[in-house]
Amino acid sequence: MPVLLDVDERGLATLTLDRYAKRNSLDEAMLESFGEALGAIEADPQIRVVVLRGSNGFFCAGADIADWADPGPVTADRLSRLGTATFARLAALSVPTVALIERSALGGGLELALACDLRVTTEDAGLGYPETKLGNLTAWGGIARLVDTVGLAQARRLFLTATAISGAEAARIGLVTHAVPADRLEETVEELVTAVIACEPLALRVVKDILAGYQTRVTAEPTLAAFFSFSDASRRRKEAFVKRRPTTTK
Repeated sequence: MPVLLDVDERGLATLTLDRYAKRNSLDEAMLESFGEALGAIEADPQIRVVVLRGSNGFFCAGADIADWADPGPVTADRLSRLGTATFARLAALSVPTVALIERSALGGGLELALACDLRVTTEDAGLGYPETKLGNLTAWGGIARLVDTVGLAQARRLFLTATAISGAEAARIGLVTHAVPADRLEETVEELVTAVIACEPLALRVVKDILAGYQTRVTAEPTLAAFFSFSDASRRRKEAFVKRRPTTTK
């Protein structure tokens, strides 16, 4: 399975994206496996907290561009809606969730991290939304969650320039909860896990429900993302990205 689930005796569930050959990028099989793992978490009342991470020291490079290079409208719509629904389930879990970010969280990878309650990264990691460079839009709730997390001014900067920022900069603008040296990453996540487990589970569930009421929703996001993904300009840009060759705006 491309998403692994492990639950320890404390009630810590660790979800691991296990597709390192593709930098843990998210294809349809990965999203479906993720949904199955979420179902197991939802059904287990002993779980107190979830940590999401990538295998081999790499969080997630985003959506698998091979799936989006020339998807056609039906496939693009299906992938957009599948990712949106999967990330919504992650955000709606009744227990706190922590994203452990190593190396990078780009595009869909950052959308995935933003669907978690807390985010811890290394100071030198790269985080951002490159979608507009590829002629795409975020597809899985990334617009609303970014605005909720960092506000409109910083969201505009990240979306309109499509540049990645460091983990240290991400902490400064509130995109992540903590940015720490690489040798302190595991320790910092463990401190957060310990603090969460010390809290009353029912109180945490109620707080999560209350906070969810303040969240922004952009219902058209998956539809717009699907539409842009099969435009001629988007196809050219994604093909160029996959082939690592320059592209023009014409």
